[in-house]
Amino acid sequence: MNTGFKILVLAGLFFSTTAIADVWDNLEAHSLENQENEGVEDYVWKEAGRHLPGYPQENDLLEISGPPAYRNYHYLIDGKTLVVGADGVVRYSIVIRSPSGSDNVMYDGLRCSNSQIKNYAYGTSDMDGKKKWINKQNISWNAIRSSGVTGYSRTLAENYFCDHNGAVLKRHEIIQNIKYGKGPVDGLYY
Repeated sequence: MNTGFKILVLAGLFFSTTAIADVWDNLEAHSLENQENEGVEDYVWKEAGRHLPGYPQENDLLEISGPPAYRNYHYLIDGKTLVVGADGVVRYSIVIRSPSGSDNVMYDGLRCSNSQIKNYAYGTSDMDGKKKWINKQNISWNAIRSSGVTGYSRTLAENYFCDHNGAVLKRHEIIQNIKYGKGPVDGLYY
């Protein structure tokens, strides 16, 4: 073999050994870092407990934009019962008022972080005409919808509840968005 080739092979072996040592050192440092954050990979989101709020009252309702195909309907959020939970869920009562004046009332939760919605309860009237909540059975999180009369969930997420990164806003920011338009669009919350 010629001398130049031998030097090249030896240099390659030296650099390969050095590269392996660097990888090993980084692996060891990574292991130490993970020991400091023990259990971080075990984090599992857990929904907080919830209770049904008072039934929506007309003077607490704030109008929002509904799905474009349902312009004749009025979508109203109960500002008094709207809450942002420690679990990152926005819980709210919504009244969907048809053009004839009849109301569909629901109590929902919306997660900005993964674009999901859950319907906890719906409103009804008892035999005496008293309005009350009925808990839904076997409820689960579902993808946010953008179509149909219940397509309001996409509008809520994009225009009122969530920032442009998919994080939930604070309650006062959501109320401000409902009353005056979305803040992050005009830089209000930056």
